[in-house]
Amino acid sequence: MAKRRILKKDISYVAGDLFTEALVCKLYIPGVNQEKADVVMARILDMQDEYVRRANRPDAKENKALVKEYYRKLRADLQSEVNAIATEIGSLSKEK
Repeated sequence: MAKRRILKKDISYVAGDLFTEALVCKLYIPGVNQEKADVVMARILDMQDEYVRRANRPDAKENKALVKEYYRKLRADLQSEVNAIATEIGSLSKEK
């Protein structure tokens, strides 16, 4: 259970950092499309909700091997989603 709690905290920290970056882009970089920044921020919040929900409910709780595989896939999916959002934030700050 402690590892699940740590995973949920990590998801929240990463989402918070991404949200802060998107907000800084929106407020302090001139020429950034405000609507696109809002879409990115909404995507970050949706990502946080989805991954915390997924961390709460693993498949097949009685089979440890399946649970390990579930969390391994969850972390891989989270990493790819974070990379995609970070790229999107980077493209926001480049388009002027």
